[in-house]
Amino acid sequence: MTRVLQFRYIWCVFLWFPVEAGALQCAADPLAVFTELGGDPNDKEVHVRADNSEGDYLRADFSGSVEMHQGDKHLFAPELTYRHEEGKADLNRGGVISSPQAAIEGIKGHYDSGAQTASFEEAEYYMRGKQQAAVGSAKNARFDRKNNRDDFESVTWTTCPRLHPAWHIKAHTLMLDHNRERGIARDMTLRIGKIPVFYLPYFSFPISSARQSGFLIPSMGSSEERGFEVSIPYYWNIAPNQDATFTFRPMTKRGLMADAEYRFLGEKQEGTLYGSLLPHDRQTPKHTRWSWRGTHQYRFNEEWRTDLLQQRVSDVDYVEDFTTDFGLYDDWYLESHATLYGDTRYGNLMLRGQKYQRIDSNVSEADKPYARLPQLTYNNSLQHGNWRYDFSAEAVRFHKDHLGSANRLSTDAAVAYRLEAPYGYLEPKVSANLAHYDFGNRKDKQNFARKHKTRALPTLSIDGKLIFERNFDWRGEGWTQTLEPRLYYLYTPYKNQSDIPDFDSDERSLSWNWLFARNRFVGEDRIGDANQLTTSVSSSFYRNHDGQEKLRLSLGQIQYFKDRRVQLGDKATEKQGRSVLVSEGLYQIDQHWRLYGLTYWDTQKHRNERDVISLDYHLDRDRFINLAHHYNRRDYNQTTLAATWRINPQWRLFYRSDYSHRHHRLFNHVSGIEYNDCCWAWRLAGKHWRDRPGDDQKHSAIYLEFVLKGLGNMGSRSGRMLQKEIHGFTPLSEENTF
Repeated sequence: MTRVLQFRYIWCVFLWFPVEAGALQCAADPLAVFTELGGDPNDKEVHVRADNSEGDYLRADFSGSVEMHQGDKHLFAPELTYRHEEGKADLNRGGVISSPQAAIEGIKGHYDSGAQTASFEEAEYYMRGKQQAAVGSAKNARFDRKNNRDDFESVTWTTCPRLHPAWHIKAHTLMLDHNRERGIARDMTLRIGKIPVFYLPYFSFPISSARQSGFLIPSMGSSEERGFEVSIPYYWNIAPNQDATFTFRPMTKRGLMADAEYRFLGEKQEGTLYGSLLPHDRQTPKHTRWSWRGTHQYRFNEEWRTDLLQQRVSDVDYVEDFTTDFGLYDDWYLESHATLYGDTRYGNLMLRGQKYQRIDSNVSEADKPYARLPQLTYNNSLQHGNWRYDFSAEAVRFHKDHLGSANRLSTDAAVAYRLEAPYGYLEPKVSANLAHYDFGNRKDKQNFARKHKTRALPTLSIDGKLIFERNFDWRGEGWTQTLEPRLYYLYTPYKNQSDIPDFDSDERSLSWNWLFARNRFVGEDRIGDANQLTTSVSSSFYRNHDGQEKLRLSLGQIQYFKDRRVQLGDKATEKQGRSVLVSEGLYQIDQHWRLYGLTYWDTQKHRNERDVISLDYHLDRDRFINLAHHYNRRDYNQTTLAATWRINPQWRLFYRSDYSHRHHRLFNHVSGIEYNDCCWAWRLAGKHWRDRPGDDQKHSAIYLEFVLKGLGNMGSRSGRMLQKEIHGFTPLSEENTF
């Protein structure tokens, strides 16, 4: 095929878009430069320039580097015949015709200035899209700018570079409707490289980022629970603020599942409805498996809003078997709630109904959290000079099917006076907690001495801190060191609470703030007795010129002056003495490396109770490594290595492994690779895990997902999974790729 390449390369060069270091650099197609020539689209006059010309007003022949333009349409050819009265031009030896939307080149072409059409035989074309450009070739191509439509015969179409496309579609005919922003291909074959992947007699696809109804590219995967599976989604663009997706999901080990999701967005509200159905599960004959999830948020005004979450599955094993979005939950239950929030100048109000469904067969139904049907809370804080007044109240009805219901009304009021200066502060605080219980509707009320129970407890605390600073020079730089000793005294008298059920209380988790908590329990059912003094000291080093904290060291411990008699369950009284010694440290080694540690040392038994140590390397968003060790003497001793590393603009690796030193095994392993260039992207990820480090049963899954840019994506499960497994992982969806 003859080409007038001299014209192409006179006018175009390969253009590289300026991007930040490490990002993709996409070369423009040689024909792209012709779409950038500009011109006034309202100018109807035809202008011609050539080395040679002959003829008259009716017909003129031009030769030798012919350039013709009408408004923003341009034509380049070695020879051209123009019929003025008809407004038509013939390019018998080929050439290039362009507009701001497209450029086309072929061995023989025609241009109609009146109809604003151009056609070529044996053509190559370039289409400038809103998000993604497309290129290809065709036996016959016709561009119609008046009707904003293009038609091709025996055509290829891709968003990849023209010479070596990673993928392309090949079709008998292709119509691009730019008004509807949609392409329709007939007798279409999708090819990855030179390999045909699948054939469709009819295929409709979007040619812009605008939402379009139609089938999306199928996704596939494999797992031990479900076997090989394929997801075939159909997208329905209902309205600008509504859409729905229907998915057929055949699984070799399970059968055919159908999913449906509906989304809506309004000025004051948004929500989703999702459901899945597997009528006949091959692993559990005659058993119908299903799931349901609904969300809705509505904002009445700046002060009042609602939040609705309803989710349910057919059985306790559904989440483990089918790993939908529910599988991203860390808990062993699903929560449903309906909540009304009020953030007013008179305080914060919340009215909620809340219940749970168990989704872990290893946990008993009796251990499921109590339902709150309903729960009403109120919180407010007032500041008047040095005085601060805090007030909170809660009314809640707890319910469990096998235990019945119980009511709790509680209030907490506190007044504090704060003396503050640049060198520190002193804050005495007095608070009172009042709780009333009604056990009349409990099925086990015979276990309670009285139908009603009232508890009132005061608490006194004194919190004081001093702040010292000194400036010094080190290695030619100015530095500031701070030294902050702190004393916190807490007193709460003892009151027997063993006859109050544990509705929502638990021991507070160890942390640095645990040293200064007013109650060693969370929830309202236990108010811990206390006569104790917390002593702590912290020191930090700051670089003066940028304020960066280079080093922070903290030590803290509680001195108990009395035995702690209030406990949960059958736990024995804790004797007076000292708490664990809490130490926290942060060392910013340089701009990329950071070392952090948190240790709880039992000074009486001379042993570690808990450790958290992590080493982080962070080069940029796509290159970071985290090595962490977590130790709890009672529960776990494990090391985690997680990393995401972009090798170059196209390739990215990711990895996570969790090793249990107690069980001497890897119990969670995730790894994968990702490729992303200007026309397509793919991700291969695998996960191998045990639900608990000590479990014998193992699970595995593999995810293969890809995007043909300009056609659509192939799944997003691995992206959601990797976000959960690797802290800081950024899915390509946030880069408009997946």
